[in-house]
Amino acid sequence: MSRPHAYRPTMRGWWQRHPAYRRYLLREGSSVLLALYAIWLLIGVLCLAAGEAAYEGWRALHGHPWLFGLHLAALLAAIFHAVTWFRLLPLTLPVLRWRGYRPTDRMLVWGGWVLSAVLSGGVCLYILGGAG
Repeated sequence: MSRPHAYRPTMRGWWQRHPAYRRYLLREGSSVLLALYAIWLLIGVLCLAAGEAAYEGWRALHGHPWLFGLHLAALLAAIFHAVTWFRLLPLTLPVLRWRGYRPTDRMLVWGGWVLSAVLSGGVCLYILGGAG
């Protein structure tokens, strides 16, 4: 008598069965691109620490068309991540109540966008020297 298997075989093409699965894989796959872009920016910081010549050499690489494509792809991936994560916000929050009222999912998503915009604007003002 054979013993039952302790695992289930993987279904082929499981990600093709539902559009949400494809979006999930696209989001997870694009995170690899964002990680590579973060490494690229870290290399820039290391070049800056190494001196002016190293940093100017790193900046000179930005004239190549493939690097423009990398910047554009990273921007699109970051926008895609922001949109999908803010849409998931109502699912990840515990039951939220304020004075006995539960905000709608739409209010939570838009609240996340507004909070993100306000914080980003504050950081930009701080960096540019406008706050303080």
